[in-house]
Amino acid sequence: MRIRIGNLTLYKFLKGMIGARLIDPIEVYYIKDENVFYPIISKSGCSTIKLDLIRRYNPTFNSKFPEIHQVNPEDETNGKIIRKYFYSFKKYRKFSNNKKACLVIRNPYERIYSCFLDVEKGKNIMFEDPSGLTNFFGIKSGITFDNFLNKVIKLPDHLSDRHFRSQSFCLQRGIQEVLSNVEIILLENYNKKDEEGVKLNTNNKKIPQEVLLALQDNKSFKKRFSRDLQLYTKAK
Repeated sequence: MRIRIGNLTLYKFLKGMIGARLIDPIEVYYIKDENVFYPIISKSGCSTIKLDLIRRYNPTFNSKFPEIHQVNPEDETNGKIIRKYFYSFKKYRKFSNNKKACLVIRNPYERIYSCFLDVEKGKNIMFEDPSGLTNFFGIKSGITFDNFLNKVIKLPDHLSDRHFRSQSFCLQRGIQEVLSNVEIILLENYNKKDEEGVKLNTNNKKIPQEVLLALQDNKSFKKRFSRDLQLYTKAK
């Protein structure tokens, strides 16, 4: 009988711990005809982006959160958009070669607070799928914001749940060097001209001013998400 930790075999768990295999894969939507892909970055408008991309080829398509994440875009777009998952940077790097990547990124301070609210409410359960390591990492409902933040800061990206993993993670380990082009789009500007655009899984609660100021003064947070902060600031 195989030993399992969460949903992972011991072999996959150990590979994940040393960074040889991602415990939470990188997901992309690839538009074949344009040779462009969108890394799906959780807590950065991912549900809305999936819906919008599918509607470019199927205007009558409709879905809601969380059901949108179970939709296969290839079925809904007659093969125009392909969804791919990567547990290995080697395979992700090979796929990315000579392609354009479009990254829709969110204000890092707002993103981390929104992630905490989801944890607090049990809306998104960290490490539930696919790894099943929620209890192992202990980031779940009932945690305080300070404890949540401390755990997030200490976890390297290869061990992080996709909901708080660095947005720039999809450009690391030589990925940016093999891409033909990278376009950075701020979430607040995504489809700004489309007044009828639908937004899924939005959180109307803004980050409290005292939390924002504390994060801006937190050297460990700024170091942990330095690349995200640089990309966001540069794109503004």
